[in-house]
Amino acid sequence: MGGARVEERFGAVGDGVVAYLEAGVGRPLVLVQGGMGGGANWFRVLGALAGRRRVLAPDLPGFGRSSPVVPRSPVGQQAAGVVSGWLDGVGVDRFDLVGTSLGGLVGLRLAQRWPDRVRRLVLLSSAGLGRAMPWPVRLATLPGLGPLLMRPSRTGTDRVFRRYLTTNRARMPGEVQEALVAYLYASERMADARFLWRALRAFGGLGGQREVVGPDELAALELPVLVCWGDADRFFPVRHARRAARALPAGRLEVIKGAGHSPNWETPDAFLERVLPFLEG
Repeated sequence: MGGARVEERFGAVGDGVVAYLEAGVGRPLVLVQGGMGGGANWFRVLGALAGRRRVLAPDLPGFGRSSPVVPRSPVGQQAAGVVSGWLDGVGVDRFDLVGTSLGGLVGLRLAQRWPDRVRRLVLLSSAGLGRAMPWPVRLATLPGLGPLLMRPSRTGTDRVFRRYLTTNRARMPGEVQEALVAYLYASERMADARFLWRALRAFGGLGGQREVVGPDELAALELPVLVCWGDADRFFPVRHARRAARALPAGRLEVIKGAGHSPNWETPDAFLERVLPFLEG
């Protein structure tokens, strides 16, 4: 994480807590994880970002060390409410946000509901921009089969990591890959398996993603938005990115050649080359 000093902290939200990592000083930058792991998912880019900004990376509700909530649809709006309450508690009013996968949907809902708070938004391989998602994930929403498929196992976590969360691991040292899989697996084991399955059920079904931010909603967002995607993403197709960028009034599209669903893991330098100039605008 470079020379930045990273501290784990806790903020109260209602009767629960949100665990988060904080590093750096300056204008606040909030990093929101996807549907596995937690705030430490950003470890390959956090140091570079914290060299310029005050970075806050929460564990979403029910992930990592954050308290769970009873999942309900629309899950993006629910999580956005918790994140907003946490930011109120830690004294952050206006901020930039980078959200990956599920975290992108959370960022979109924050920008919709509290437009005066979100200055700039980066959607990295974001959920909520179309219904498509892998069939094994759709099947995991089924009663009976879903809890069985989602039972934590190191082998299963490694398979998801290699098949869906990443595509280009050539620039990921072996020890980085091992550390990521170990962290994701540990996070799964820390979470309540029933919460994870219910959250997935609230997120999607056999028909794909339930909560989709439509073109009219995107067209109403006036803030600058960078849509950043790997062209080899096997979780959410790059066509979602192209469609969203066309609908956003102040949208910009950056496609990272050869990267999959997690450019912040696979191609951190390419991710930073695109995101840092945008955030400094």
